Amino acid sequence: MLAVGGLARVTADALNLRDGVGTTANVLLAMPCGASVQVLEGPSMIPAAGWWRVDHTSPDGSHQVGWASGKFLAAAAAFSSSTCGLSADGGVAPPPLVSQIFDRARLGVGYSYWWGHGAWRSDGADPGTCAGSCPSCDHTGGHGADCSGYIAKVWQVPSANALAVDEHPYSTLNFYNEQTLWTQLSRDAIQPADAMVRRSSSSGHIVLYESGADPYGAVWIYEARGCATGITHNLRSIDSSYRTIRRKGL
Repeated sequence: MLAVGGLARVTADALNLRDGVGTTANVLLAMPCGASVQVLEGPSMIPAAGWWRVDHTSPDGSHQVGWASGKFLAAAAAFSSSTCGLSADGGVAPPPLVSQIFDRARLGVGYSYWWGHGAWRSDGADPGTCAGSCPSCDHTGGHGADCSGYIAKVWQVPSANALAVDEHPYSTLNFYNEQTLWTQLSRDAIQPADAMVRRSSSSGHIVLYESGADPYGAVWIYEARGCATGITHNLRSIDSSYRTIRRKGL
């Protein structure tokens, strides 16, 4: 049984950590299956499900305290690694669900373009501003993302991290050429939460694919488009210079 002061493990594919009790509270981050948390308080009843206040530690060592549903938490002593398909020594948790990827993408819409960065909040506060011509642009505020920082955050690569933790682990050069955490595929095989990336000798761009009857025509995408527009959700055509890539495990 869960107990205040004890350790618990996540049993869902991705469990939302929220800033309050209940599913209407803001999502702070999605905890992957197998994640370990310290139980701080609870349970709080709504109306039949217990909610527990827990402390989650990300792979980068940062802490995030919030509330999570006890339906998807198990006492660490009772947790089985087979629940998540993990190896006996803990292994690597499965990647976030496609729905969780789009949850993070939607929360970023309206935030500013921020060259070389990737961080935003779940409440839309402090969107920041960008002015000028990137990369020699002027940015204000502590949140926003460029195109590759945005995709790394919504895909949670190379590891799980909080929305508001500023990280920029990859450029479009990495997304275009590497296949360690993602694979290339034909655009004909594209699925929601795949990405499309292009790269020239010195610049590039990457977008998150949502939907479209014809992947070679106009499609719905999420992207950190540029200084003047910031992070957007829009319908537009993606030309043939873009490669299609899929996060491994989706």
